[in-house]
Amino acid sequence: MISLTHVGKNVDAAELGGYLDVILDACCQNMASDDEIWHHVVEASVVLVTLTQGSNPRSPWYERMLNEMLSHLERQPRNKERRISWLNSVDSLFNGVGLMLLAHFRRIFPLFFRWMHADDNETIILVLKCTYIILRLTWIRNSPFVARLVDELALVHKEAAWRTAREEIRANICQILILLQESKGQYFNAAWDKHRTDPNLSTLDLSLSGRSNTSLDTVPSDDCSQQGSVPVQ
Repeated sequence: MISLTHVGKNVDAAELGGYLDVILDACCQNMASDDEIWHHVVEASVVLVTLTQGSNPRSPWYERMLNEMLSHLERQPRNKERRISWLNSVDSLFNGVGLMLLAHFRRIFPLFFRWMHADDNETIILVLKCTYIILRLTWIRNSPFVARLVDELALVHKEAAWRTAREEIRANICQILILLQESKGQYFNAAWDKHRTDPNLSTLDLSLSGRSNTSLDTVPSDDCSQQGSVPVQ
């Protein structure tokens, strides 16, 4: 798998020729590998599928690859090494799948909601960053997961008070909520209303209440920067 990763990073897709399907199939088959090499399998798979399928979100290889990954993560949701390896590598796969991620929400978000309350800071920060990427790519449309996501983020924001990485966690949460506010409008406001009077969320609510509708490409707000030192990029 290390060799395949090297190939994916150093050749053009056209050079793979007739070996393309065989290589991608091998990546999918190897998702069942042991923990010791799983991170190599994930890295190679993401590099190769994004190299060869490019900006074709309807590619059956994107569909198969993501489903294989999610299946193994669902079977071992508590496996810290697997989830961190996947969260560290999957952003370019998300970018390739794009809007078609909507079809995978029912599998992705239950995992994300669970991992948001993991014992380690690294998992929480990575899953928040991946959540932000997914929202930017899909605008989450009228998904029933919006209200649940707002509730989970509010809870994680409060839980962060006891974590050493509280600043970074809260900065990422603030950026996600601002994105939801800008993209969902009244739908977001309805989901957030139940949290407005929570004294543990007063600073966060002030940040959201003071936001004007701005471009999604603007820099992070000062309010978010005050809540955490490393906002999502």
